[in-house]
Amino acid sequence: MRRLVLIYRGERGPEEVSVQRDGERCALARGERRQTAEAVPLPDGRLLLRLQDGRQICGRVLHDRPGLVRVVLGGESHTLALADRLRDRLAHAEKSSADESVEDEVRALMPGRVIEVLVEPGDEVSPGGLLLVLEAMKMQNEIRSATGGTVVRVEAQGGKPVETGALLAVLKRGL
Repeated sequence: MRRLVLIYRGERGPEEVSVQRDGERCALARGERRQTAEAVPLPDGRLLLRLQDGRQICGRVLHDRPGLVRVVLGGESHTLALADRLRDRLAHAEKSSADESVEDEVRALMPGRVIEVLVEPGDEVSPGGLLLVLEAMKMQNEIRSATGGTVVRVEAQGGKPVETGALLAVLKRGL
């Protein structure tokens, strides 16, 4: 089973969209809305979705530009702001003035077990500095600071499991 979590930016602001796929069966979730469907790729490149309520949707999904997806249904084209969490966060990072600081959350991009935490609140971390080590799928992944700054909070604990999206640490980026 594969699970994909995306951020959709529509009229209501950013929303998390989850797609779990097991063969042709898939479960879709957006906010409180849940839907199951059968996803069948067609020979001409289109995708047919047979929804649980009997509706069928057939069309193409094309990658337009980073963070944008074009969906073509029955001759009509719709562009959606849809990206994985990391690309969405990078594309919509806050721009701040020189006298304010920004807090950056460091979150787990995959489930795993925290092997070692190398920072504590008050530590200064340079860009690319090692924060902690996360074991996932029998591999040790070094979690590093993207921007650098001061460690405000550490939520991760050595030896403890974490889920995808779990808050690991918070850094205050001084500009």
